[in-house]
Amino acid sequence: MLKKLFYGAIFLIAVSVISCGGKKKQETQSASMEQLYAQNGQPVSVRKLVSEDFSIFLKYPTIINASSESTAYATISDVIRIISASVGNVVRQDDVIISLSADNRTLVQANLAFENAANAFNRSSALFRSNDISQHEFEQARMQYEIARTNLKAANDMIYIKAPISGTITQINVRPTENVQVGTPLFTVSNQHGFEARFYVGTDEIDKIQTGARAFINDPSQNLEGRITQVSLVIDTQKQSFPVTAFFNVEDRKLYSGMSVDIVVETYRNETAIILSRNELMRTESGYAAFVAEGNTARQVPVSIGNERGLNYEIISGLSEGDILISEGVQRISADKKINIVPAILTSTKGE
Repeated sequence: MLKKLFYGAIFLIAVSVISCGGKKKQETQSASMEQLYAQNGQPVSVRKLVSEDFSIFLKYPTIINASSESTAYATISDVIRIISASVGNVVRQDDVIISLSADNRTLVQANLAFENAANAFNRSSALFRSNDISQHEFEQARMQYEIARTNLKAANDMIYIKAPISGTITQINVRPTENVQVGTPLFTVSNQHGFEARFYVGTDEIDKIQTGARAFINDPSQNLEGRITQVSLVIDTQKQSFPVTAFFNVEDRKLYSGMSVDIVVETYRNETAIILSRNELMRTESGYAAFVAEGNTARQVPVSIGNERGLNYEIISGLSEGDILISEGVQRISADKKINIVPAILTSTKGE
């Protein structure tokens, strides 16, 4: 038992000696580092300031629609007999897309009325040329013929339903043998040479959005750029917000009418901005400051902050393009303190 206590005491003494030696070694190393920094300067990283494009954006969810889009509706109750196109087909205006029954009573009666009116008009024309009927009687026959021809065209348009505009079939709502009623939507044609988006902006943001401002679909990096074309000055009472319209003159196969997207609106832009990140700034009693390198000395510069985007700040005064900004190690230095810049660390912002 005494032997165990003896060895235990020896172990504790050894640990204590090692700990004291390690502590002294750390203190010696720390002191040597401080001496090294004092002699050579506090190590820092720097970058050369260049102006860059800086924008502020607001994002709104909405649905885009083709700028030119039209839906054909049934104007008579009947049965779908033929569908001559499919979704995705490109069609021309007045191409027949859907056919109803060719023996529909309305069409049959219109055909019969037209034939009778045409025969009567032809007889009247012959009689008029031989002076056997008056001008008035001839004009009456011609008017009946024109009315019958118009009615026949209308009946044909009811049965043979045409594309209202040129474009792409984006939706077909019916199928063959289906009964349709007056007002049934049949198909939609979209001219996808451009898209329009309507979204709603709250009272706290409407003053930030101007007609002509740049707008993007989903993300500015996707290059789907458009413009704000209308900003309403009247609030929508149901949504309690202001309707805003953007137009995108783009052709993109990934976009479809009726698609849910985010509209990103640019509310502020400075194409020659000086931008600093949050960790490149220091908070002082009077505001913000940054450090610039002048030779091997750090000089503190008070700066004024403009707009913010995330952790990036627009500098509106205090710094200029070409200044050498201390970008790393800011928290370890003070004004007029000696610094050590490694040339390999000297970098520029984008555009250099």
